[in-house]
Amino acid sequence: MQVRQVNTVNSQRQLKRDINNNKNTNFNVNINNQKQQNPSFKGGLDGFCLGLANLIENGGLFISFTLQDMLGTNLPRPIMGLMRNSKENNGEKNTKFAAKELVREMLTGPSMFLIPMGLLKLGKPVLGETIDVPRAQIKALGDIHAANPLNAAGQTLTKKEFYQNAFTEIIKNAKSEPQATEETIKKAGEFAEKLATSLAKDKKSKSKAIGELADDFVGIAKQHAKDAAHTDFTVAKLSQTTAVPFKDGVKSIVAYADDVVGKVKGQDAGKLSEAIKKVANNKSLVRVGVNVGMYAAVIAFLKIIPKLYNKAEGEGNAGLKGLMKEETLNSSAPEKKENSNVLQAQINKSNPSFGSASSVAKNLGTKALNAFEFEGCNVSFPMLLGLMAIGVIIPRINQAKDKYDREEILRRDLVTCATMCFGEKILQKGFSKANETKSGFVLASKKAGFKNQNVFKKFFDYIRPIKGVKVMSTDQIISKYSGLDKYKDGIKGFCDFISGQGGNLGKVFSISDDAKNIVNGLLQAEGKTIANADNAAITSVLDKAKDSAEVKKLTSLFSKKDNPWVTKARTLNARFTALSVLVLVPAFLGFMLPAINERATKKRINEEKAAAEKQKSDSLKAINPDFFSQSTKTQNIFSDFQ
Repeated sequence: MQVRQVNTVNSQRQLKRDINNNKNTNFNVNINNQKQQNPSFKGGLDGFCLGLANLIENGGLFISFTLQDMLGTNLPRPIMGLMRNSKENNGEKNTKFAAKELVREMLTGPSMFLIPMGLLKLGKPVLGETIDVPRAQIKALGDIHAANPLNAAGQTLTKKEFYQNAFTEIIKNAKSEPQATEETIKKAGEFAEKLATSLAKDKKSKSKAIGELADDFVGIAKQHAKDAAHTDFTVAKLSQTTAVPFKDGVKSIVAYADDVVGKVKGQDAGKLSEAIKKVANNKSLVRVGVNVGMYAAVIAFLKIIPKLYNKAEGEGNAGLKGLMKEETLNSSAPEKKENSNVLQAQINKSNPSFGSASSVAKNLGTKALNAFEFEGCNVSFPMLLGLMAIGVIIPRINQAKDKYDREEILRRDLVTCATMCFGEKILQKGFSKANETKSGFVLASKKAGFKNQNVFKKFFDYIRPIKGVKVMSTDQIISKYSGLDKYKDGIKGFCDFISGQGGNLGKVFSISDDAKNIVNGLLQAEGKTIANADNAAITSVLDKAKDSAEVKKLTSLFSKKDNPWVTKARTLNARFTALSVLVLVPAFLGFMLPAINERATKKRINEEKAAAEKQKSDSLKAINPDFFSQSTKTQNIFSDFQ
């Protein structure tokens, strides 16, 4: 899973600026978290949703997870904890249980991201910038460097010359060239010059330059894409096997150059190439070690959290207050000790072996290493599942106070982990699907051949959290819905995209009166209108008239990045991102799930009390059956003495 590194402070400031801009006529969304020409949207609720969606995209899993965690667990669960068993306690607040909920939730979610963030911050001055670059990208960049370690003058490459070589490889792969042409090399030189110039200034200049380079790259990818419908124009290939979002790739190029280029020197190209490969391999091993170290640090802290929230709660299980006598609250405590060894064995079995980076690299396959990569402070999806299981659920079960606490942990945390990992993504995909059907817009990307799959495979692709159907990001929407003249086949390429992904061209063009009138005018010669023409008919008339003034005018309507189609597509996705993250998931996790847990525990205790009373009654009947066969009056008298 590709997720972006996040600058938390800048992201928070950006959201604040975006929300404040709602007071004005236009709502300006900074797509690249930089000052550049960006789409403007009307204020109000949609403006807020767009700002939130932009923040989540820039922040990746960290922001998405943290928002759900704060709104779904950290804030509501302590409130629900205060009201735990309120009826049974004559309205008294359950402060001990609330304290437990507060400590548990406030420490768990943030620590999974803040610990890696802190370790990366401390590690970079010592281990170099490449500790923040995925190992597959380090290898690809090392191969690019080793292939041409010297410049034309026979000297060791400068950083700018390395940038040019890296961009040459990216552009060559985007154009599917066997060997880079002079045109490609020249264009790569322009990219390198712009990047080097921006790096000599400040961070804002760097961000602006990367955004402009990304726009240029999208144009190149569009012009040479063999399949306009399914090609992601925002993704660059550092090698035939290493694909990365272009902006992230540029950041990796800069980090690698700072760490390696110019520091490995020599006049013999062959020896220099070998030295570069060795350095790149060492950097890759260091990166593996850093991943393992961050993973180990997070797990170690997560395992301490149950001790901290149990201490905040104090003696006994505060969740049972009012449901049974105080002296019996710890009656199930021995179960904890009895099960401790078994659970600890599970933890030991599940925990990875944190040996040397070299040992890990040799024993784990490439896919496994890539699957457990950090992206900045963001964990990959497989790693998130691992942290949930090894760091959250097992230690909590192991340190549960009694059987009731253990049951609540299983019920609460299994559902919470599943919802946080799968729920939001599935909801977003479902909402995008519903909006696609209604609006005709393509809002999520599907693989080639998706529409020919059976219904079960399609359903599976929608419920897969990372793979399968993917909701389009802002950059992807802009790349598809603007700059139609950059498509290889012009406007036909855009039509192929909409048709190939299951959209409706008639509905898409109809959101603009100008576009609708142009398409209707061209269809009139065929005896059709935009309302009754299918995608094939619309594509055909537009392709036939591709050199006409009408089609050129239609194409010009899509020229800007803030055109009505970009705005529409972004707004449709953003609304349901906000609904999922801010309302649906928090409501379920924060209020419904604690209430379900409380009711389930009460039911369990009541059933146990009833069973105990029945067992006691049956025992007494067995001792003196003649007595219990007396009149109802006698039985009632006896019951008073029980």
